[in-house]
Formats: sequence, C-alpha cells, structure tokens
Amino acid sequence: SSGINAEYGDDDVEEPKKLNLAKEIRYIMYGFGDDKSPYTESIALIEDVVINYLHEISNQAINMGKKGKITVEDILHLIRHDTKKYNRAKELLISNDDIKKARKCFDEDNYYQ
Repeated sequence: SSGINAEYGDDDVEEPKKLNLAKEIRYIMYGFGDDKSPYTESIALIEDVVINYLHEISNQAINMGKKGKITVEDILHLIRHDTKKYNRAKELLISNDDIKKARKCFDEDNYYQ
C-alpha cells in the first residue's frame, strides 16, 4: 500500500473504499430535468462535490459528542442553520420511523396468522 498510508507508516491500514455515486447522480440529474444521459464530466463533478461534503460533515461530526462515533443528533446539529437541509433530514427521519413501525405491524400480523 502506497500513498498516504506509507507516509505515516500505517501499512496495515486499508484505504477507504471509493464511493461510486455515478448511477444515483445520473438518475437524480435526470429527475431534475437534465438529459437522460448527462455528460460524464458533469456526473464526476457533482460526485466530487457530494463526496467532499460528506467527508467534511463526517469529519466535523466525528469530533462532536462521543469521540469516534457519529450520531444523527451530531449531523442535525451541524446542519441546523441550513433550514432546507435540516427540515428535509427531519422529514426523512420521521418517514423512516413510520416505515419501521409499519414493517413491525406487518411482521406482527404475519406472526399471528
């Protein structure tokens, strides 16, 4: 293993997997009115922006609360001033809870039949 790990003498540390969001980004771009097959360069640029944002927010969150652990509350705290992101995150969390409850009820119904 070369690169960053070799610089710090951490040969045993695996390099993180590279996220590949191209397929999802292509669908999102199309959903927002772009061409069905957008330029590869456009997808790559958006992917870089998204991955950089995720790294930035993850690094900030990992230094909050419990060391070495990221919680939903940490992320919500970091995005609290961005009203659109905060409200969307809360909406998705509520939807996730609703889905979990519905699945639990569905599983219980199947269990008793």
